[in-house]
Amino acid sequence: MYKKIMVGYDGTKFSDCALKEAMALAKESGAKLLLMSAPEIDIEFQAMAPEANALMEKKARTDLDMAAAKVKKAGLSCETKIVVTTSTQEALVETAKKNKVDLIVLGTHGRTGLVRLLMGSTTARVIGHAHCNVLVVRCP
Repeated sequence: MYKKIMVGYDGTKFSDCALKEAMALAKESGAKLLLMSAPEIDIEFQAMAPEANALMEKKARTDLDMAAAKVKKAGLSCETKIVVTTSTQEALVETAKKNKVDLIVLGTHGRTGLVRLLMGSTTARVIGHAHCNVLVVRCP
């Protein structure tokens, strides 16, 4: 089945739902987990606030450390990775490919209509470009 599962994790309840699903799959299949955070920076904003990268990376590290603690408490092991990027979906897709991931698990906000059209969907773009299966988990 799956040997390596990557979870896109940003500390939201949606990524927590994805993490729970990925942990269940890892227990069933014996897969290794890769927890990944890809905070997105805006180049213009960064020019005005150069310390923003460090702050975003610090928040991502805190979020991933808490997620990794949940994984360990469940008796599983994981590795974590942070990529501060200008494109979250590109970072997720590239990291999955480089790490030979079999499955990407992402939570979804479930936005529809005009809001989704205007904001776009990281999940939809990952689905369209990933080399492997993508599991989208809707949070209750």
